[in-house]
Amino acid sequence: MPRWASPEQVRAAQQGSQAAIDALVEAVWPGCYRVAFCALGNPALAEDAAQEACIALYRGVPSLREVAAFDTWLYRIVVREAARVRRQRPRPIPAGDIAVNVNVDGVTVEVDIRHALAALSPRLRAVTVLYYFEDLTSREIAAVLGIPDGTVRFRLMLARRRLRHILDGYDETH
Repeated sequence: MPRWASPEQVRAAQQGSQAAIDALVEAVWPGCYRVAFCALGNPALAEDAAQEACIALYRGVPSLREVAAFDTWLYRIVVREAARVRRQRPRPIPAGDIAVNVNVDGVTVEVDIRHALAALSPRLRAVTVLYYFEDLTSREIAAVLGIPDGTVRFRLMLARRRLRHILDGYDETH
């Protein structure tokens, strides 16, 4: 699982030092924003969700029991805040900002990842983002989302099928 911050940073913040908590928030901000952006596809909404996650971190890290639980705890917060922001302020996901080049039958095509992710349900999008963008295992995703490992694998299978269907018909006009 990718580390959000060093164990030393987390321990220092657990002890309630204002400077240590500020440093921890600063260290995790890019990751919080990245996960929220991948989940929401909108920079303004992602910023809102990441800020809310950092506020929850700020308030909750002194009561965190185990340093080893920090990553899962923070992923869970970011995913929860992204879902909350999506429910409160749904906006269409604009296309065109995240693109990758894919080789399709010998032809390189630029694929708009945000367009493909936007077509997934929030549940499928969450497991896809955590698996492919954050490199979490299905077991780690299960811990973050509070669902069984088998459910994660099932949702990943459904997401792959849906994405394959979306991308099969992809052309340069998307």
